[in-house]
Amino acid sequence: MASTATHADALRDQVTRTIRRATDLIADLKALAGGLETLLPEGAGRTESERWREVARLAGLDETTPERLEALVEALADVLAGLTSADNGGHWLAHQRARLADGEDATAA
Repeated sequence: MASTATHADALRDQVTRTIRRATDLIADLKALAGGLETLLPEGAGRTESERWREVARLAGLDETTPERLEALVEALADVLAGLTSADNGGHWLAHQRARLADGEDATAA
């Protein structure tokens, strides 16, 4: 089934909502980290990265969660940009399929 302007608009809306939710989740995780950090004893010698690692362990999170979510938002922004073309995303889709067929990692470029 070929994409229509209506399909492309609906997909753009869905991608936009997903970007918004992921961005909100990033903010929530940073706020959670700030809240949990208030429970930790002062550590003058700890870097921000070390503090985050400890907070992540306490909360049961992967240390890379914020960075991975940020990468997701960036990738979705690229999808959104590709879907704004006059061909309802057809060129973007063809380009992505060609990259994947060539063995390129989906998160690259």
